[in-house]
Amino acid sequence: MNRRVVFSPTFWACVLALAACLPAAAEDYSQAKVNPASLAEQDLAAESRGDVAAAVALYSDDAIIQYGGLCWTPCVGKAAIQKELERRVAAKNEWKIIGKYVSDNVAVVQTELKIGYIENSGVDRVVVWNIYEVKGDKIAVATLVGQRTDPQTARFIKWFSSQPKSQ
Repeated sequence: MNRRVVFSPTFWACVLALAACLPAAAEDYSQAKVNPASLAEQDLAAESRGDVAAAVALYSDDAIIQYGGLCWTPCVGKAAIQKELERRVAAKNEWKIIGKYVSDNVAVVQTELKIGYIENSGVDRVVVWNIYEVKGDKIAVATLVGQRTDPQTARFIKWFSSQPKSQ
């Protein structure tokens, strides 16, 4: 028994739209040549051991770090990023990864962070979500967000916000 299948114009329009999107999607995915979680791990490990040069080398020339430290106004470019990473090393920041999530060229890394001057805040660590966007084999954007639902992190943010800001 032969059945002739007839596809509607709507079906063909959907197929063509999908076909048009596939090369773009493949191109976007191919921009991440390395696992973004691997770059994130390398960055946090280099900072924790005090190796600013190794951490800076993981960033693209036009990379951005936003939020935290010197980068409440985004730090753009390796020179600005190096200053922030030097500040983190001087503060004796120690990162401990407690969760990792990856989608295409983005890694979201949940960390416990011990900061060198944190003892004055009444907490021993804060929880920070680090969002890394990778292009090719370099970090293009790193965004830090404190987990305000964590009681110690919320206490630290409140304490930090009350501190006099240096000019």
